[in-house]
Amino acid sequence: MRTKDELFRAAQREVAARRQQAVMQAETARRAAYAAHPALAEADNAHMRAGLGLAKAAALGGSIEAARAALTRADEALAAAVKEAGYEENAFTPAYRCPLCEDTGMRGGIPCSCVAEAARRLRREEINAASPLGLCQFASFEVARYSETVEPELGISPREYMGKLLNYCQTYAARFSQNSPNLLFMGHTGLGKTHLALAIADAVLEGGHDVLYTSAAALAAQLGREHFDYSTKDEWLAACQEADLLILDDLGTEYITPLTISVLYELINTRMLTHRPTIYTTNITDQTVFMARYTEKVASRMLGGCKMFKFFGADQRLK
Repeated sequence: MRTKDELFRAAQREVAARRQQAVMQAETARRAAYAAHPALAEADNAHMRAGLGLAKAAALGGSIEAARAALTRADEALAAAVKEAGYEENAFTPAYRCPLCEDTGMRGGIPCSCVAEAARRLRREEINAASPLGLCQFASFEVARYSETVEPELGISPREYMGKLLNYCQTYAARFSQNSPNLLFMGHTGLGKTHLALAIADAVLEGGHDVLYTSAAALAAQLGREHFDYSTKDEWLAACQEADLLILDDLGTEYITPLTISVLYELINTRMLTHRPTIYTTNITDQTVFMARYTEKVASRMLGGCKMFKFFGADQRLK
């Protein structure tokens, strides 16, 4: 799991590699064409000499107009030679993937949008490797799977309730910002908690924000390894602390130790202080169990700092 800076640098390297590949492919095509058509190679050499002549006239003095006219004639001769050899005018021009920055990664002194797009794709690949992100979108969340029978605790049916929750999540993702609230999805297995959390992640990521997903068990295990490996710098913890949105899935499945509690407290507290929203999912529905498992100090920050949504219905995976 990479931090924002690491992800950005990886995206920059990818864009730079695209440029290098485009330049190499164009040069390979040019060399092959010149080898097959000596007249084309000669026209290109003449064009190069004319260009050097103009530079020399400008630097050392001389007839710049004559040198410019010679370069114009060389341009025309090269274009004619390219056409005569049966090639398109831009046959030997690098085919850059981004026309805005020509795969330099910079435009007007700031990073080009293609770098941000590459970073989003790399982050999406990370999330996909740890979750079914590609399957969990708002469009694939089927409210019709939920019962129409009125749930006494709700006063309405699970289907109506989940329809309202789906609308809320879509609005949350569309309006996502640093001021968005933390969310806690609780309920039994297979009720759509992870699906909706990942659907929000997908939409928020598409909106240009950095999103991280991890299960609580994977996070606890990795942070435990990093804590006792002095050659690392707690990269997972840093990445989780600074993500615009963190999805912490399946709270309650991690192995609890004093270290786990300490790290969870640091993570949750840091994200609260820096106003970075977190979405938690858990099968734990009893708040007293939360208190007993995570200690009052950690649980109060989770429960007190979240909008809580309890999921109802039958296990959708079995359906």
